[in-house]
Amino acid sequence: MRPLIYGNGTLLVCVDERGVARDFYYPYAGMENHGGNIRLGLFDIDMKKFSWLDCWEIEQRYDGASLVGETGYTSKGFAAAVKVRETVHHELNFFLRSFEVRNVSDRPKHFRLFSAQNYHILENNYANTAVRDGDMMSHYKRDRFILQSSSPAFDQFTAGISEWRGMEGTWKDAEDGVLAGNVVAHGSADSALGWTLPELRPGEAATVHFWACVGHNFPEAKRINDWIKARDVETIYCSCKKFWEAFCTRAARPGLDKLPPPVREAFTRSLLTVACHLDRGGSIIASCDSQIKQQGADYYTYCWPRDAAWAAVALDRAGYGHLSMHTYRFFKKIVDPKGYFRHKYTPAGDLGSTWHPLPMVQIDETATPIYAIYVHWQETRDVNELSSLYEPLVKPAADSLMGFLKDGMPKPSFDLWEERKGIYTYSCASVYSGLRSAAAIGRVLGDEGSAAAWDGAAAKLKGAALERLYDQALGRFRRGVFDDTVDASTFAAWYLGLVEPESPMAAGTMAAIEKELMGPGGGVARYAGDGYQGHMNSWPLCTLWLAQWHIRRRELPRALELIEWCAKAAAPTGLMPEQTGPGGEPVSVLPLAWSHSTFMLAVIEYLEALEGKGLS
Repeated sequence: MRPLIYGNGTLLVCVDERGVARDFYYPYAGMENHGGNIRLGLFDIDMKKFSWLDCWEIEQRYDGASLVGETGYTSKGFAAAVKVRETVHHELNFFLRSFEVRNVSDRPKHFRLFSAQNYHILENNYANTAVRDGDMMSHYKRDRFILQSSSPAFDQFTAGISEWRGMEGTWKDAEDGVLAGNVVAHGSADSALGWTLPELRPGEAATVHFWACVGHNFPEAKRINDWIKARDVETIYCSCKKFWEAFCTRAARPGLDKLPPPVREAFTRSLLTVACHLDRGGSIIASCDSQIKQQGADYYTYCWPRDAAWAAVALDRAGYGHLSMHTYRFFKKIVDPKGYFRHKYTPAGDLGSTWHPLPMVQIDETATPIYAIYVHWQETRDVNELSSLYEPLVKPAADSLMGFLKDGMPKPSFDLWEERKGIYTYSCASVYSGLRSAAAIGRVLGDEGSAAAWDGAAAKLKGAALERLYDQALGRFRRGVFDDTVDASTFAAWYLGLVEPESPMAAGTMAAIEKELMGPGGGVARYAGDGYQGHMNSWPLCTLWLAQWHIRRRELPRALELIEWCAKAAAPTGLMPEQTGPGGEPVSVLPLAWSHSTFMLAVIEYLEALEGKGLS
């Protein structure tokens, strides 16, 4: 779990549920994770007693509509309370933390605060260096440099070796309250810093500001360090908070302020969370939570073109087309010369790991970006942007979709859940919407011949799909050809236009989803019998698809119930998981960008329904 995340598109830092900084991505949002951990400890000098704060009771939150977070630590067995405030600067690449240590006893106290840093620079703990230089403790390897400093300056320090031949790390040195003062270490190097606080009378507090500046070399990191030291730290926090509050104002729309506070706050948090997953180069990763090791020691820190396209749609619909355009340019960069997208990509645009055999094509991942670009055009009406994407991206991708058809239907490929290969309703609906979107774009730009061909292919697909995927006896869409499993992803049949929302085909499909997949806690599972990380766990994503159905039907009270369920399924900080277990606990990654982007879409559609818009 990563309930607190902070990012600026280049530096992305994630903090776990114990307040330990775990992920330290640079220079891409989601790639090159230099993190191991940054944890805090406190030594009671009078009692000669030490404790790591991640063992204390913890409360975490964000400061309003911002990417400034707080973790509060309390302990019945320790006469102190600690509040950690932290953020990543919105422009410069540094992670700022402030530690307020308060005496909660009835007598004067003397404390020493410790911060232990264990970086895995370039994603391993070999050939690292940690070196003290005056009031700086730096870690580096090759062209990755992390400079740490503080105000007041640390008065204790040490560099050492961790996770190597029985050596545990400098964090162990902190537990006796005194650091060894070693100035340099290399190999599997780590460091610890200490601050002896002034005497604190009952109720008094002292604050230490700590920062980690990140760059490609020492001069770059040092310039950031000098910038921080020339300013009052509180003004930096104020600037960051104001920046993100101003960022969110673009999403303001009629009725948003009338929504229940948890829903309104979840909408804003979703916007900020999607923004954190967006790299400045345009990639949008699925999740920054590296705790999961999925499919053989792998992660969710890849850009799936489908997930990223849906996130871009949410940004477009919320008024952030200038951001989604970065993603469409990224798509233009990574699309195969033959017009299709492969399974997933790194944030740098390289081919990602996969469990799909060659050619690694999952057809909805080629279709959804075309649909997203058409949404972008509808929202922005920027023909220059549309034209720049047409020849290098939209046209080859649409032609690739046509080439993937056989007897009117897409050839077998992996389903939305990437678990089985066949011909599926979600895939067919995605390809249909991709072809229709390409045709509409082609007409805007005067390519009538291509538009007619794509429309013709879409019409044939629709006829074949209705014949082979809709089951008259069941009164609903099957998941796939020869697969009649009830699956939440069949919502795409109406959402992506394969059938009209008013159609009995759509109604029967959604009724089956609501009846068969609704859990006792109120959320919706992916499909009947789903066993991924638990038996039929509820997914906010699937629950929101059902909410979107009720919105389309103008059954708004029921839609709001489902939207509110998703807001309640979030962590106390507002971040939404991929799924929740039987007790409502988060399961798998937290956060999942797709959960948040779909929440944004559902809220926008709900507000439009309240206004009487969005009838088509």
